[in-house]
Amino acid sequence: MNTFDYAVLISAIAGLVMVVGGLVLIYKGALVLASTDSSQALNIEWKKDFRLSTQAPGIAFFIIGLAFSFISVFASKPSAIEPIKIEGLVEQISEQVTIRARSSIWTLQGGSNGVVKGRIHPHVEDIILEISAPGYKPEQITFRLSELKNRTVKFDTVNLEHKVEAIAEQEENIIDVPDELEPITSKPNFGAAQ
Repeated sequence: MNTFDYAVLISAIAGLVMVVGGLVLIYKGALVLASTDSSQALNIEWKKDFRLSTQAPGIAFFIIGLAFSFISVFASKPSAIEPIKIEGLVEQISEQVTIRARSSIWTLQGGSNGVVKGRIHPHVEDIILEISAPGYKPEQITFRLSELKNRTVKFDTVNLEHKVEAIAEQEENIIDVPDELEPITSKPNFGAAQ
């Protein structure tokens, strides 16, 4: 859990303690919900848009406790995940380029009996790009998410190392197909007894 999770949890617990504490104080008689005279009324006003007035001041204990609870529920709502844009240039490649993006690798160790039990906390800090093309050595580039501007991964010009030479087309390697070729739907006779 991070600091935000702890703050939400503490806020929810504080709200629950205030509501339960208010019920205990009512039970003990230290807090009453009976009406009081107007001079002891509780008045709350906020920017002249919101006004609350009650002659039962004990109700404020519950309102504050419920406010803590509702704020913690609202704050714990997960935020929308923003996409990460990838921009760059791969030069001198005649093949289609593939870019795989991944975050950290999380490893779980299995027991000797084959049972795997574990827990991962997928907090993404780095983005690893693997740039590859057929016949070329793949290249990896790592970016820190905290250093990105406008959530955009920009890599400079990449020149992949050529590993496998393409086979050139040669006329002598091409065999003509005979004119009297059996249809593809005919029964095969390859390997059958003659």
